[in-house]
Amino acid sequence: MKWFPSFGFQRRKRELQEEIDAHLQMAIADRVARGETAETARQAAAREFGNIPLVQDVTRDMWGQAWLEQLGRDVRYALRQLRKSPGFTITATAMLAVAICANSTVFSWIDGTMLRPIPGARDTGDLVSLQRGERNFSPTPPLSYLDYRDLREQNHTFAGILAYHNDWIALTGGAQPERVYIANVSANYFDVLGIKPVLGRFFLSDEESLAIPNVVLGYSLWKTRYAKDPAIVGKSIEVARHPVTVIGVAPEGFVGAAPGLRDDLWVTLDPLGTDVWRMTHRDSDWLIVIGRLRPGVSRGQAAQDLDTVMHHIVVAYPDQHLGDNRITLDPMWRSPFGANGYMAATLPILLAFAGVVLLLTSANVATLTLVRFVSRRRELAIRQSLGANRIQLVRQMMLEGAVLSIVAGVVALVLTSWTSKTFAWFFPANSIPLALNGTMDHRVVIGIAVFSLLAGMLCGALPAWRSSHAPALEVLKAESASISGGSRNRKLLNGLVVAQIALSLPLLICSGLFLQTLRNLAAANPGFEQDHVLTASVGLNIAGYSNDEAQLIRHKILDRTSALPGVEVASLTDWIPMTLIQKRNDAYPEGYVPHPHESLLVENAEVGPRYFESLHIPILEGREFTLNDDEKAPRVLVVDQTAARRFWPGQDPLGKGLKVWGRLFTVVGVARNSTHTFVNESPEPMVYMSYFQHPGYETMVQVRTAGNPVDLEPVMENTIHEIDTRLPVFDVRPMRESTQMASTFAVIQSTLAGMFALIGLVLAITGIYGVVSYRTQMRTHEIGVRMALGASRVDVLRLVLLQGLWLTGIGLALGLAFALGLTRIIVRLLYGIGANDPITVVSVVMLLGAMSLAACYLPAHRAMRRNPVTAIREL
Repeated sequence: MKWFPSFGFQRRKRELQEEIDAHLQMAIADRVARGETAETARQAAAREFGNIPLVQDVTRDMWGQAWLEQLGRDVRYALRQLRKSPGFTITATAMLAVAICANSTVFSWIDGTMLRPIPGARDTGDLVSLQRGERNFSPTPPLSYLDYRDLREQNHTFAGILAYHNDWIALTGGAQPERVYIANVSANYFDVLGIKPVLGRFFLSDEESLAIPNVVLGYSLWKTRYAKDPAIVGKSIEVARHPVTVIGVAPEGFVGAAPGLRDDLWVTLDPLGTDVWRMTHRDSDWLIVIGRLRPGVSRGQAAQDLDTVMHHIVVAYPDQHLGDNRITLDPMWRSPFGANGYMAATLPILLAFAGVVLLLTSANVATLTLVRFVSRRRELAIRQSLGANRIQLVRQMMLEGAVLSIVAGVVALVLTSWTSKTFAWFFPANSIPLALNGTMDHRVVIGIAVFSLLAGMLCGALPAWRSSHAPALEVLKAESASISGGSRNRKLLNGLVVAQIALSLPLLICSGLFLQTLRNLAAANPGFEQDHVLTASVGLNIAGYSNDEAQLIRHKILDRTSALPGVEVASLTDWIPMTLIQKRNDAYPEGYVPHPHESLLVENAEVGPRYFESLHIPILEGREFTLNDDEKAPRVLVVDQTAARRFWPGQDPLGKGLKVWGRLFTVVGVARNSTHTFVNESPEPMVYMSYFQHPGYETMVQVRTAGNPVDLEPVMENTIHEIDTRLPVFDVRPMRESTQMASTFAVIQSTLAGMFALIGLVLAITGIYGVVSYRTQMRTHEIGVRMALGASRVDVLRLVLLQGLWLTGIGLALGLAFALGLTRIIVRLLYGIGANDPITVVSVVMLLGAMSLAACYLPAHRAMRRNPVTAIREL
């Protein structure tokens, strides 16, 4: 057998045939020796031996591997049958390939983010991220260094606990500074993750709290900036105008411990000895913490263990631990630190939608296969009459579905190798070092194989079952019209059409809700005016400028950008709203004693004079900041309406004291509420501090322009470089582009749900059209008789339309019930619209009903225009 030569089938078959031939030759020779003629002897020997093919089959059965040879014959037969129907084969393969690709694409995105939260790390299922206080979708770093050290040393459930803090920094020393993302890490950072260096070494335990300026380079940075210099270890490079020594290079693929974010280099927690305050104060929460569980320890046990240690810390240092100090742990696939918190809320739902598309497609292909079964009924009946049993027929039909799904899976594999890389297309230009995209690894290949297997089973199961239950005698006796219109076939076809409509309706409703949500988000008022605003980041701190130098440059930047033609207002800030970047701190009214586990977290930002004017945020009470609100002036801040109501309900907040960072500030103004991160977020209290009084780590220039802000981009950058050519200037873009990050996930949801819904609509309509058209064709003779007996064309139209509309009505009813359950899952992703919005539901039902009516009308119109005489002759 050509397909399985490795099993020795050809050799054993040849030996069997040689043995039979030798036996026959000996029998013939004996008879010839007794005087019989050669021909008579040959015939007698053959009769005496018996049925040669039967002997061969019995012998092969005794070998125990006949099933493999039979499988090969069945596969070849399936391929021949599919070749006979190229239209069906190409259509079914294309539909299955698109459906499988839809599933594998979303799965590749899940694989590249949630299933591989830290690429290159060992056993990421044992890693958990730590959150302290109220559970939050976008929390702030939970621990100070001293608290982290105590938790690391006093716990009993972790094999290791690491800490890190990442931010932007500049590589200096070249012609132009290069901004990179740097992580300050604990000395055990790489050991806990299970990462080995490709060159050199990582940090030693005694380097953690000492001022040792060593650095580990990321593989990508080593490749692009240093041309993969094999002698880079031991060399000195300049970071923020400070020399540091390269001690190692991380392996390719590893980009850091924050899921979805890219670190370019790593240093210890205080490599220059300039962060003594953060290293020695327990009220400085700046570290993100990840732990590796010991074998056999659950997350619940570990959280309880850390809670106990944290309780002892709070008792020992109560003044530094006001608010909520409870510990919660999350697996890394849904860690709130990084991108996976957002991924976990979006991608699984999209995968479920893609799964519905696969079911729809399988039902559609099963419908086509059933139609083919009717045309092949005599062939199958003859095979059954000649001895084929039901198992053989079922196997044959299942194999045809399997061949289709395998070919479709191969096509989907090729398509997914491209579509998996499209995830990054959804994210607009932003200042976040995202490392998000799908992957094409063994898990995705296995996923495609599983999707293909499911599709093959779903496509072949019903046709296979139906083919095995067709009575051969009735099929051979009956004429085509009676068999094709048999009740079993009708019920199966009707059921598949109803299933397609019932599955497509929830997809269309969810897509409509997502599209309406996206429209509502675009039309929502964020509380500030983002058009005609240009922003630019200036890397003063990351480039190593001293505080005095930075303050002088900031004043110059403000003065010169304010004087630019076309600039109406200029200001400084350290934060741009709706860019997924959050700054939070605890804030307590003067004299207020928080209750146990009470958290008074507030959003905060440092903003300069005329900041509120540049964004058209009105000051409702008091004043905004001036240039006089500097380091020498009393500490002041502006609160928004939510903060005023929360801290001083029913009181005038002006003149009140608010303690932030352990320092007391006086409220001098109340600003109108505005959006901080997402348009659909719950209002959170916001406090603004004077930029020149407490400069933020970031320096962002924000100007309101009279015309298109894009026209001022080169002018803005040149103006800043005129102050100092060494100044790194980044992210010069209109604010409208930056704030698109807030709606990114709504765009992903609406785009993919819309695509899946469109596919579902096309499948459902083609399904009902195909079934109604086919059944109408099979009833041509009947329709001709009806018209000959006096039925009008309207009667024929009504007859055909009713059979399709009846199926549509049942499908819509079942689909509505399904949709009521599915929309409850997505309710938290909606904005400005209810999960069962009547307008959306009614619109979708009317759309699907109208499309179904059109699909039924086309075959009905053809039927009523047939000549009765011609129709009667088509028997």
